[in-house]
Amino acid sequence: MNNEEIQKVVSAIESSNLSVSQVIELINGQNQKVEAKKAIDASGEITLVVDYTKTVEQAIADGKYDWKNGDVTAKNFPISPEMVGKKVEVATKLFHFNRDISSEDVISEMDKDGYRPATLMELLVLGCLFPELQRQFPIVALGSVWRIACGDRYVPCLDVIGSERRLSLDWFGYGWSAHYRVLGVRK
Repeated sequence: MNNEEIQKVVSAIESSNLSVSQVIELINGQNQKVEAKKAIDASGEITLVVDYTKTVEQAIADGKYDWKNGDVTAKNFPISPEMVGKKVEVATKLFHFNRDISSEDVISEMDKDGYRPATLMELLVLGCLFPELQRQFPIVALGSVWRIACGDRYVPCLDVIGSERRLSLDWFGYGWSAHYRVLGVRK
């Protein structure tokens, strides 16, 4: 690397307001934490880059969950064909209603705020970037629904049992207690 290239690197580091430790993380290829810190804006919106060049199974593996429901698969939660092969940036927000609420009411409230329910892939990116967040409260994605043979509908959820980070399924029809958060995506 010549002096001109070094100057360009230093200028890029200075203009991005990264700390020395963040630069070291980037150099070492551990930039997830840096990206996560930069992903949340002042309004509480979280910017996620959803990589649809990956399969559902690859995105699950990226999250390094201690346990996952075996029914969370590409077969039950397929990626929309028009998204396959793309990388898409989305603005998301965790909705907290501070009361018990039905899935239908959550979706209606999100819509009033200009959001739609997040999909499984969007939830998986959140879980990968913020692996400790689900230890604070369970997080649901109502935008990906799997209907089983009897007609019940299930949605993906990030939660914990004991010390295990889990990717589980919860019943859409049950509703959500005040403890839950629901991930929404700005329309």
